[in-house]
Amino acid sequence: MASISKPTSKPSGSKVASQLEAAQAHCRVQGSRLTAQRKEIFELLLRRGGSAKAYDLQDDMRARHGRVAPSTVYRALEFLMAQHLVHRVDALNTFVVCTAEHSAHHPLLLVCSRCQSVTELQDDAAYEAVRKKLRQADSGFVESDIEVKGVCGKCRAQLPAVEQSATAHI
Repeated sequence: MASISKPTSKPSGSKVASQLEAAQAHCRVQGSRLTAQRKEIFELLLRRGGSAKAYDLQDDMRARHGRVAPSTVYRALEFLMAQHLVHRVDALNTFVVCTAEHSAHHPLLLVCSRCQSVTELQDDAAYEAVRKKLRQADSGFVESDIEVKGVCGKCRAQLPAVEQSATAHI
């Protein structure tokens, strides 16, 4: 299990550099190219603690380069998602850095409705069970990440006892 939290502190420069190198190597192995612009968007996302809205990244790019079109940021994010380096969290309209191995995978994204942290779980059996049910229902749903909204353990611990027990039942 890997966790992505709302940024509370800036990551170290060496950690960002290490993650950028790993992303570069991953893209090379996949036969794709992490261009300077794609790499910069990924770096900005890392520097924001691994979670940001596209317009926040656009603002960061604008601060560095002046005017930047939203499509520039979205194209880079689409590439990063295709490479399994980034996930889009629809519940938050946010992009998060993938914390799992960068291969074809389908994470379960646990989204806290209070602090907006995202925890990424890899559970192929659970994902396959959902896919099987969708096929049985003859649905037209496409394969995608699965998002589950709720309250994380840290936030639940801060709730009054009555609310804690209400959120503990699944």
